Amino acid sequence: MSEKTMPVTNDLIFQRIFGKVGNENITKGFLEKLLGIEIESLTLNTNKRLQGEMLDDKIGRLDVKAKLNDGTTIIIEMQVAKYKYMAERLLYYWAKAYIEGLNRGQSYEKLNKTIAILISVENLSQAEGIGEYHTKWSIQEEKYRKNKFTEDLEIHVIELKKFETRKNENPEDNWIKFIKARGKREMKKLIDVDKMLAEAIEEFNNLQDSPEMHEKFEWRQKELRDKISFATAAREERRKEKAKRNCNKYV
Repeated sequence: MSEKTMPVTNDLIFQRIFGKVGNENITKGFLEKLLGIEIESLTLNTNKRLQGEMLDDKIGRLDVKAKLNDGTTIIIEMQVAKYKYMAERLLYYWAKAYIEGLNRGQSYEKLNKTIAILISVENLSQAEGIGEYHTKWSIQEEKYRKNKFTEDLEIHVIELKKFETRKNENPEDNWIKFIKARGKREMKKLIDVDKMLAEAIEEFNNLQDSPEMHEKFEWRQKELRDKISFATAAREERRKEKAKRNCNKYV
């Protein structure tokens, strides 16, 4: 078995920790700290219909989809690489999740609040100039910021590069330390902090000790490298074709 650590930021590992049916307590503990709410219960949805619907399938994926007991839908995406249309794609996924439970002929009152959470390894241009690593976005009136157009849309962005080790300034800080940790040694300090966090660490350790998971991890890494290579080759081919067309204009 490979001794290479499989980081939590890898979408495959993140999904197995937070999106696997049976790990509801882990996901509940994380969301309560991140969103600052009390959750009675939640169910995890393994339906991946929101994945792969766009032509340029992203490097990263919609890893977690949950339904809270009050009807709120939550989607979480771990993003490991820069993507030009990150905001548009996240809003697209939010919209798909928002309307999917509404059947033909049903009233709009059947729509439930949907929260999208983006955890990004890279910083986002939309949050440039903002020092906080955790930002919350909604639709508000331009002059009267306290007036929201709707409570149904809520987007949270976690920029891991902005996070620095701190003394619990935010309730979710220890969970972010867990997500950023590079291995078991860094996580040992967090085991006694939170019961649900301890369960997440145990799940992480079990995954590290699984030969099958290491094999899946290597295949996932190869898949990502191939996508990057293919995309780079396609861009280079388009650049050459454009240069050739421009050259032919003057022949």
